[in-house]
Amino acid sequence: MRDLTAGLLALALVVAACGNHDGGKFDDAFRQSFMTSCTAGQPEAFCSCYLDQLEQRYTQDEIYAAVIGGSEAPAQEFIDAGLACMADLGG
Repeated sequence: MRDLTAGLLALALVVAACGNHDGGKFDDAFRQSFMTSCTAGQPEAFCSCYLDQLEQRYTQDEIYAAVIGGSEAPAQEFIDAGLACMADLGG
């Protein structure tokens, strides 16, 4: 879970440098990049759930702010979003 969250944060930083966002729903570039990165190491059902959880809890701007001001340890809220998916998927 820590590797996935770290990957999400790194991905968000890259996407932030590449595109515009309005602070609302995640844009298509963010969603596609997230899914590509996530499914490289996790099942697609988990990645889709995790992305949906993050989108329900955060704006794209909040994800970027967490990346820019982030620490080495993932935010507990990101972990909680992943754990919610694990519970939903029976893992």
